[in-house]
Amino acid sequence: MRHFIQRFFLHCLMLIAAVSCIDDYSLPSSDTEPMVVIFGQIVGESDCIFTLRSTIRPTGELNLYAYIRDARIQVIGTDGQTFEGELLDAKEGRYVVPVGRLDRSQKYHVHVSTMYGDFESDPMQPLDAPDLVDLYYEQPRADQLVDIIISTDDPRQATYLLWQVDEYWEIDTPIRTEWEYRVDPGEDPLGPNPKGSFVQLSPDEYTNHGWRHSTSLTDFASNLDYACGAITKRCVCQRPNTDHRYQNRCCTRIRQMAISLEEYEYRKLMLTQASEVGGLFSQMPSQLPTNIRSLGKTEAIGYIGVRGHTSTMEIYINGSDVGYRGADEVKIIPKEMVMTPVWMINNGYAIYSHNPDKGTTFWTYNWCVDYRNSYWGGTEAMQRPDFWQDK
Repeated sequence: MRHFIQRFFLHCLMLIAAVSCIDDYSLPSSDTEPMVVIFGQIVGESDCIFTLRSTIRPTGELNLYAYIRDARIQVIGTDGQTFEGELLDAKEGRYVVPVGRLDRSQKYHVHVSTMYGDFESDPMQPLDAPDLVDLYYEQPRADQLVDIIISTDDPRQATYLLWQVDEYWEIDTPIRTEWEYRVDPGEDPLGPNPKGSFVQLSPDEYTNHGWRHSTSLTDFASNLDYACGAITKRCVCQRPNTDHRYQNRCCTRIRQMAISLEEYEYRKLMLTQASEVGGLFSQMPSQLPTNIRSLGKTEAIGYIGVRGHTSTMEIYINGSDVGYRGADEVKIIPKEMVMTPVWMINNGYAIYSHNPDKGTTFWTYNWCVDYRNSYWGGTEAMQRPDFWQDK
């Protein structure tokens, strides 16, 4: 279990700090001085995701931050080649930059323009990773945790690697609703008593079945720990068999990327300091490094690595193969707790069943009928992926 907790912590850390190092960073001198935080990486022939935040560090309080929703972001090569980004998710401050093929003889950096000023990462040449040669899962312990195991080709030199895990899983909610309450056009759904009506859904509008997706940077390592040879039988991801990913069937894709020695050392520092003092912006025993520089007065932190050749393998895992044990108990909301339909919808409830002849409606929690609810995990709800393989 201790091994799982350590892996889980690393997973959470990598979601927050998909960054690396060159220059030292010291906390802003003012308790309310804003700072821009840039998360992401440049990967050739990929849709690269970047998250932009502004943050302040009030004295004696939790860190406050706001997502930046009005930025321009570009990936630029030393030869002038430019890849333009666009806003992907305003709520989360996420941008996507479709990056094409990278030239190993060129260097690449990110340029970000915001209301706080302009920022750039240091130009870097793409780093090539060795190939993955094996991917499988096992459950070696009584706790039934599912370990995702990889082995690499021998790079024949000292190499530092980072693994990205993309997971796609199929969800069936416990029940299917055939009804929805819709506010009439022109009515304010947040108003005191908006007018609306119950609408029977067509089968293509049902929300009881779909897919979820998550992506994370879960682990990093050096083959120096493997006598400079191939990294073999390394667990790069670990899940309990009660995870919703294994309700039906999960596709796990592992992408292996090379990182620099500086990024490797930075990730080690981040892991150590976050575990010892609690977070990215807590008082640190040593300074945090960054390769993001400001072209103005506002400070910035982050690291943008540049990946060349990467290697990807995937594996499908069926819930029946790992002994999935779900505990998704459906509950009907008691009549005395039922308010107006709009109030119920705005507060996370959904229609369980509706009888227009009798005028009766029963309600349940939204997650019981809608695979798009965050209860089912991941960061993205989707229909069947093009690559999906059935059992």
